[in-house]
Amino acid sequence: MEEGRTPTGTNMDHAAHPTNGAGHETSEVSVKFIVTSLFALLIGVFLACLLVVGIFQFFHRTYIPEATSLANPQQLPPEPRVEEHPWEQIQDLRKHEDHVLSTYAIIDKAQGTVRIPVDRAIDMLAQKGLPTHDYLGNASGKKSAAAEVQKGGQKQ
Repeated sequence: MEEGRTPTGTNMDHAAHPTNGAGHETSEVSVKFIVTSLFALLIGVFLACLLVVGIFQFFHRTYIPEATSLANPQQLPPEPRVEEHPWEQIQDLRKHEDHVLSTYAIIDKAQGTVRIPVDRAIDMLAQKGLPTHDYLGNASGKKSAAAEVQKGGQKQ
């Protein structure tokens, strides 16, 4: 232990400092450097703003709109458009669907295609049964429901 020093019971020797520059600051902060840096930063920001404004003015002066957009400024955008009153449109759609599903109508008179209400179609299907395809070649001897429907529903 060095002379003139009293032992403190800790393992801290403050006499030897590393020479790699680690340690505490030995001088004050340079206010001049901070002010100069701030001033340079403000000048840079100001020049960037001037550049942006100049570019916008250049594009504003040189922009020529298309002749088609000037001829018809109220042209509607292409589909799909934003709906103005979606609740009214969905109500109208549901009313139309309910009307189609619950009324009779002739679809194609030449081909004899008609529309019937869903409830009536379900009842008719329940009476006649679902048409089936006989994959087994009628090996069990039973007649298929499709054959009965084709014969007019007459059972033998």
